[in-house]
Amino acid sequence: MGYRINRKLKFLVVILFFALVGCGGNSYAPVVSVYRTSTAPARGYAVHPGDTLYSIAWAFGMDYRDLARMNGLSQPYHLRVGQHLATTYTHQRPRQRVAKSQPVVHRAYVKPKLVVKSAQPKETVHYVPEPGNVRVGRWLWPARGRIIRKFSAKLGGNRGLDITGRYGSPIRSSAAGLVVYSGSGLRAYGKLIIIKHNASYLSAYAHNRRMLVREGQFVKAGQKIATMGRNNSGKTVLHFEIRHNGRPVNPLRYLHR
Repeated sequence: MGYRINRKLKFLVVILFFALVGCGGNSYAPVVSVYRTSTAPARGYAVHPGDTLYSIAWAFGMDYRDLARMNGLSQPYHLRVGQHLATTYTHQRPRQRVAKSQPVVHRAYVKPKLVVKSAQPKETVHYVPEPGNVRVGRWLWPARGRIIRKFSAKLGGNRGLDITGRYGSPIRSSAAGLVVYSGSGLRAYGKLIIIKHNASYLSAYAHNRRMLVREGQFVKAGQKIATMGRNNSGKTVLHFEIRHNGRPVNPLRYLHR
């Protein structure tokens, strides 16, 4: 009986040894081929057609400048399809504290050029130039309707506001800025528009039915940019977010009442 047990133990040890050797062959983190969800682990990312630095940073909850710095990218942030980007922090830069009641950041705006397209669209991703700084005097409500889910800073909480309304009703830009993403690459957001207002603030408008602006387009505050659609649960809703230096903030602190 003891002999049988010893043989089984030896056999299990051999299997365990080869399993460990096999796992140790690749020490690097795998590259994610699609956008992660809000709960997926942060790993490397392989650039897909239509991606921008801003949309990738948004999906991973990062400041686009940190993402660029980590990968040695400089303006105008040119990306190639299939390019592997690191998406985990190695040395995180310190962030400046900003008063909660201070949404106004910059005063001057330099009108940007239109989106620049590569001569080889099959191999590269188009990009937009870095906009100048724009003064956000006040933030306008992006849609008419009732708030059905408020912002929550808790882990796994809502990163913005969910506003219900009439299907196909207007979605408007909360403040003036440059459209840095207009697409549907982020599964959890459906058809998504991201607007860069200045060096610190971006806003996002998700679950659109129809998008009326393109990347590289400058929009005015209150301009119609989309129509309201349905989320993944089939509810007619606009999911609206404001991010300061890559971090979600409560839109109710900014929106003009």
